[in-house]
Amino acid sequence: MSVRDWRVMLVPWADRRLWFIQARRGRRVVWGVVYDAADPDSVALARRAIATLRSAGADCSALPAVLPGSPGAPGA
Repeated sequence: MSVRDWRVMLVPWADRRLWFIQARRGRRVVWGVVYDAADPDSVALARRAIATLRSAGADCSALPAVLPGSPGAPGA
C-alpha cells in the first residue's frame, strides 16, 4: 500500500474543537489522528503530521489552507 494512494481530509468532531485528520484509500480509513484545536501543541503536531503525509506523496488537496486552531484560521 502506497501513501500516494491516500487522500487526506479533515473531519470536525466534538463541536469543532476536536478535529479528525484521516487518510483514506478508496472508502477505507487507513490512518487517522485527532487533534485539539484549542491546544497549540496539538495543532503543531497535526501540522507536522500533515507535512509528513504531503511530503510522502499523499493527496492533501482537500485540506484547508490553514488548520482550525492555527494562527490566522477563521474563528481564531
